Amino acid sequence: MKWILHKEHVDEKTVKLKKEYNELLNRLSDIRRNFNFTDNPSAIDALIYEENATLCRLHELFREAKENNVTLEMFELNQK
Repeated sequence: MKWILHKEHVDEKTVKLKKEYNELLNRLSDIRRNFNFTDNPSAIDALIYEENATLCRLHELFREAKENNVTLEMFELNQK
């Protein structure tokens, strides 16, 4: 899901938050897709740490968005 910005004036902080949000969602999707392509325990551990770090950043981004009155859609944690 991508954010579409209208031609109206949107403050720089909002654009930055939404851009990072989209990047993090894409990264999370890539990480989860990579689980399907490895059976190496070290690689799986690395993917788990990376997924957790990405989720932590997403939660922090939601906090920042709330403080700045920016609405972000909630992401789904379900893996497909």
